[in-house]
Amino acid sequence: MKYRIGTGLLALAFTASADQANMDVGAELIGTCKIDQVTPIDFGDLEQGSTAPDRIMVGSVRYWCSKGLRYTVKTDDGMNAQVLGSRRMKGQASTNATEYLPYDLRPRRDSGTGLGPHTLETFEMEAEVKGRDYNTLSVGGFLDTVTVTISP
Repeated sequence: MKYRIGTGLLALAFTASADQANMDVGAELIGTCKIDQVTPIDFGDLEQGSTAPDRIMVGSVRYWCSKGLRYTVKTDDGMNAQVLGSRRMKGQASTNATEYLPYDLRPRRDSGTGLGPHTLETFEMEAEVKGRDYNTLSVGGFLDTVTVTISP
């Protein structure tokens, strides 16, 4: 019995050794851009006449991009382009369904660096129709759809 108690006391006299290591904790934040709102370009009512004026209107896309992310903004030529870079609206009424109204679209900037999801930015586009172009068309609505792409 004494032998067993002595062995137990001897075992308590030795200290246990510990080991440690560092463990990394990481994440990868991927950059993204999200469109929040689109304000269309509306030329309103165009009135024909001997001095039909050119009309300029502005549309916009409100968006955000991840903080620090470099991005570009591009617009396509729309659904009714005849040749590259030649945008035009197509007649929507039976009286003008085969007619087109050309227009110019000029972005006010085309790139930037994101400020994060809590800071919305606005991409504006200025569009223009010429009086000489709509002065020869039949009455009715005209429409085109342009795709705006914001990408890293």
